[in-house]
Order: sequence, then C-alpha cells, then structure tokens
Amino acid sequence: MKRAMGYRYIQAVGAVALFALALVTAAPAVHADVTRTGNEPWYQQATADARTQAQALFEQAIDKHLQLLRGGAMELYEQALALWDNPDIRWNLALVLDDMGKYLPAHQQLQLALQWDMALGTQRLEEVRERIRVLETQRLARIEARSDEPGADVRLDGQPWFRGAGSQSMLVTPGTHYIGATKPGYTQTTASVVVAAGEQYRVTLRMVVDHLIETRRWSVWMPWSVVAAGAAVGVVGAVAERQAIVHRNAAANALASTCDMRLVCPRTRPPDSDRAVTDHWIAIGAFAAGGAAVAVGIVMAWFNQPKAHRPEVPSSPVELIPTLSPDGAGISARVRF
Repeated sequence: MKRAMGYRYIQAVGAVALFALALVTAAPAVHADVTRTGNEPWYQQATADARTQAQALFEQAIDKHLQLLRGGAMELYEQALALWDNPDIRWNLALVLDDMGKYLPAHQQLQLALQWDMALGTQRLEEVRERIRVLETQRLARIEARSDEPGADVRLDGQPWFRGAGSQSMLVTPGTHYIGATKPGYTQTTASVVVAAGEQYRVTLRMVVDHLIETRRWSVWMPWSVVAAGAAVGVVGAVAERQAIVHRNAAANALASTCDMRLVCPRTRPPDSDRAVTDHWIAIGAFAAGGAAVAVGIVMAWFNQPKAHRPEVPSSPVELIPTLSPDGAGISARVRF
C-alpha cells in the first residue's frame, strides 16, 4: 500500500515538474513517449498569463497533495483548472478526489481529460482509461431508467434527470437511490433501488392516468337483500298476528256461547284459544327477527357507501443487468426480505 501511494505521489511530482518544464521549453512532459510542443490543443485555449497563474496554483496544489492536505489541494487544482483546462491538472485532481472517496467527481474529471484522446500520450491515455474502468467496476454502480410515457419528467434522487419517453443511464455511488417520474394528469411513480459497486440496474417506470375510482365493501344488492328479507319476515309476523286475532275472537265467541247456555262456564279453553296464543308468539318472533334483519341491512347499507380513491400505481420492476468484463461475463442476483 505504501509503495503504491508513494508511486502515485511520485507521479504527481513528476507531472508538475515536467509540466512546468513543458511550459517553458516545450520539452517532453508527463511521460517520455509524449512530447509537449506547446501546440497541443489545450495550449491554444488559454493565454500565457492564464497558463502562468495556473502553473503557480498547480505547484501549490502538488505541495499540499504531498502533505496529504487533500482538501486544500483539491481547491487549488480547481482554481488552476478555472484558468486553464489542462488534462494534466485534471489527472491530479482526479487522483486527490479518488483519495477523498469522491468517486463520481473523479470519474467526471477523467472523462473530461479523455476528450483530448491521443494528445494525452499513449501511456497517460491508458492510465486514464484504466482508472475509469476501476472506478466503474469497483467504486461506482450504474442505473438505467426506462420511461414509456411521452412528456414524463424523470428524476434521480430528487434531481431532474431526463424528460419524455426513452431511457438514460447514469453512474451513481453504491447505496439506496430513488427514481421517480411525474406528468400532469398522471399519478406520480417512484421506485427505490439498492445498488452495489460494479453492478448495473434497470428500472422500468410505469405510470397510470390520475383518476378516482369508487369501491364498496360488498355488492350494492347485498345490504338491501338483507333489508328485504327482514321485511318479508315482518310480513309473516303480521300474517301470524292477524291469524292470532282471528283465533282469539273465535275462542271468545265460542266461550260466550257456551256460557250463555249453561249456568256455569266450563273451565276448559276452546281450541281456538291455544291457536291464538301460538300464532301470537310466532308473530312476536317474526317481528323481532324481521326488525333485526332490517336494522342490520340498513347498517350494512351505510357501511357500503362508495369510497373514492386513486388506483394503486403498478410497481416499477428493477432488473439486474448482466455485467461484461475482460475476464468474462457474469450476472448476480439478490433476494431481499
């Protein structure tokens, strides 16, 4: 580890020394297989004064970098870049950002340095590409979002990403990320995904039209069928009570007739009297059962009132994309509880 760290800082010192030499004498810089002539593209995009100021800041940044004052070195590298867009400065800034665990900014700096392509020199170009590969396979993850809804605004972790139907991919740090899509007239959809370094994920965002739907606890007819059944039982009770009255009157008439013909009324009860009592109790039971059923049906009808709500948004599936590397192809899966 110490040897690797020492090699990195030796590279930084060598870079600044050769960089300064290139500014003055147009001698070989950074690596021997690249000759800095002063005609490289980045030399043409800054004035001599800007290059001189950038060189001074770069030297200060190297000094702080060697002292492990990475925060100060980063600020000085950035100030130097603001004066002169030089790939050698970007390279050192990427190194310090990598050391600080700022892998996304480091990757961005390397991508910007890569725009100079072969002007970087063969060895430096290979180093930049290799460091990008390491960041993408060991430090960062990639998320691809797919949207089939034209005009939808897709966000990643609350920040605007892209708009409309299609797909986009982005490098992210390992951890939990949230992808969402919004569109006027549609229900917002959000998906969360836990990503691991070196893996690629695809999220398909699904949207539905924002509208209200009504639901009930039971079918509309069910409470009213209970009310109707209770009412029918009540009618049976009314019929039974009517029969009880008829039998009661018949028993009274029979008893009166017997008493009129005799001096002493018989102690036996007429048959219609017993039937009247039976019908009366049947009526009471029917009234009780029918009334209870009607009450239950009315309560059910009250609970069965329609409730308006928005439909649930279908979940947005997350897929793990097979990874390809020089060592072969592979795919990993994760089960979460």
